[in-house]
Amino acid sequence: MGSLHVKAIFLLLAIAITPSTAWTVRIVNRLSNKKVLFAHCKSGDDDLGPQYIKTRDEFKFSFRVNFFRTTLFWCNMSKDKKSHASLDVFWSFSNAGKHGGFDLSTWAVNEEALWIVRDDGIYLWMKAPGWPEDEPYVIETLFRRWDPKR
Repeated sequence: MGSLHVKAIFLLLAIAITPSTAWTVRIVNRLSNKKVLFAHCKSGDDDLGPQYIKTRDEFKFSFRVNFFRTTLFWCNMSKDKKSHASLDVFWSFSNAGKHGGFDLSTWAVNEEALWIVRDDGIYLWMKAPGWPEDEPYVIETLFRRWDPKR
């Protein structure tokens, strides 16, 4: 085996044994009138089951990004019998194209994706690039509006 092959094997082994970054997704219910939020989150490998989140409570889960950096979690949510939304709540850089090139990891604070659910839709809380870590959440963006159920 040539030295180039040996270097490639060592590089692949180093990548394989390097632990991936641990991430947390938080979904916080800020609906009015004590509405219970329904959320069912999944990935290609995991089904986190149905969650019923009371007002002011949250559902959170943690995971590690897979070796190929293709990890994707999505959730189906409902705030009542008339409204629902389906959205990705975590995506790796390799899935950024699906989101207009938006790289979630660049904007997240401490490897956490924070979603705030309100009456008008679902918001992503982010930091501005270069903003001090002691004031991390400076941008709240309406990411997804509720769709009417049919």
